[in-house]
Amino acid sequence: ALPISITGLHASHVLVGLGLFVSILLPALNGRLSAPLVKSASIYWHFVDIVWLFVVSQVYFW
Repeated sequence: ALPISITGLHASHVLVGLGLFVSILLPALNGRLSAPLVKSASIYWHFVDIVWLFVVSQVYFW
């Protein structure tokens, strides 16, 4: 059950990240880039990276 839960959480975080990046890309293509949105997406993605390191280390050493 744990691997399925980890996979589901990973999928949800990837979908949220993709949504953030699309919400940055579409206005950027029209020349309207929002610095606060880019910063928020960057912070979110770094948080996901840190969580990923923890999850991989737990799964690897389990």
